[in-house]
Amino acid sequence: MSKKIKNRGRIQAQGGKDKTEKSVSWNQDEPLSKKDGLALLEKLKSKLTKNELTERERPLYQAKRYIQNANGIDAPRSKTFLNRKTKDARIDIEVKSRTALFVLWL
Repeated sequence: MSKKIKNRGRIQAQGGKDKTEKSVSWNQDEPLSKKDGLALLEKLKSKLTKNELTERERPLYQAKRYIQNANGIDAPRSKTFLNRKTKDARIDIEVKSRTALFVLWL
């Protein structure tokens, strides 16, 4: 019997003055919904210090808009939202396997 490939990915904060490397991930049978993607982004934000949040204010906003406007993303896919001033502090969204960021109608 073959294993079912799961929907996997992560959202991460990297770089910046503090060389940040913090992330949240998913590994589940069903595709990640937009609602759950936004919740993961908020979870990542809660892990960041005040300085890390300040450095990523615009990238976090851009990542949120990306999730809200996504219409399903197939793997492999990586999207980076960079702080243009620091050219280092960023937010990455990575879809590692299968699909993510669909609207699920319940």
